[in-house]
Amino acid sequence: MSRVVAGADPAAGEREGRRAMEAGSSRDAEPITRRAELRRWLEQYGVRPSRRLGQNFLVDDHWAERIVGAVEPGPDDVVLEVGPGLGALTERLVRRAGRVVAVEVDRRLAEALRQRLACVDNFQLVVADVLQVDLADLVARHLAPVGGDDMPAVKLASNLPYAITSPFLVRWLGSSVRWERAVLTLQAEVVDRLVAAPGTAAYGALTVFVAYHARVERLGIVPAGAFWPRPEVDSAVVRLWPHPQPPVAVADPDALFALVRAAFSQRRKRLANALAAHPAVDRRQAEAACRAAGLDPGARPEEVDLEGFARLANQLFSSAAGRGPGPSAS
Repeated sequence: MSRVVAGADPAAGEREGRRAMEAGSSRDAEPITRRAELRRWLEQYGVRPSRRLGQNFLVDDHWAERIVGAVEPGPDDVVLEVGPGLGALTERLVRRAGRVVAVEVDRRLAEALRQRLACVDNFQLVVADVLQVDLADLVARHLAPVGGDDMPAVKLASNLPYAITSPFLVRWLGSSVRWERAVLTLQAEVVDRLVAAPGTAAYGALTVFVAYHARVERLGIVPAGAFWPRPEVDSAVVRLWPHPQPPVAVADPDALFALVRAAFSQRRKRLANALAAHPAVDRRQAEAACRAAGLDPGARPEEVDLEGFARLANQLFSSAAGRGPGPSAS
């Protein structure tokens, strides 16, 4: 269960929040991207950055502005931020967006951020593990408009902790949340996987899953020195745009993704042999499906694009339930 530790009346907040931030009426006018300011707040609340929680704080004004600029928050927008920390992005988002809801797992950071943004009325803070909450319910309860108006598409912003990147992307893209764009700072190596082309070493199951749901735009490399403590690797910023409709037609998307995961669990094997790692597919069925889908059974999984996997899934799992091979696989 999540707990709201800082709340607001959404109808009252936008202008008041902006005036408060711009006038510096919060008790500390220094931006949290100043290293001395960041360390002062961390010391005050007894926070030692946790490697387990991926607590590397953005201390670069240029990149904070670029990330928020890519979100393009406007007065009619609602923004969900995951892992705000002490507010490097948040203090900029609340100046420009209609409403901002941030989800923070660390209670000490949440309390510090609540104090930093105490004068801001268009902001809510939820203390929760974003991997444990129902995202659609979170958005409906904390970002839904007042008065029964239609819910605007959410904009997502996050300097995402490296350790939760893949599970969060799977949860976010697989949720029923209606979203307009997502701007994420991720480990550069993960971004390489998201934009990888078939036939490359970085191409894999996550590439295919994300490609089914969204278009990926790489925006730039953020050097390790832009964070404190300094991580061991560089990061990169990506912007995701949801597809209005899936780019491929499949009877059961879950069956497609299960097949892709099975294939890439054996990525160095021949395609037909790799597909047989799926518990409902044997090698004979895999061979037949490859031929019916116009694919070489001797290819490697990393050579198959999203469309190819979709054809395979439709051959092997023609039923809506996706529980086993359909008649065309026999």
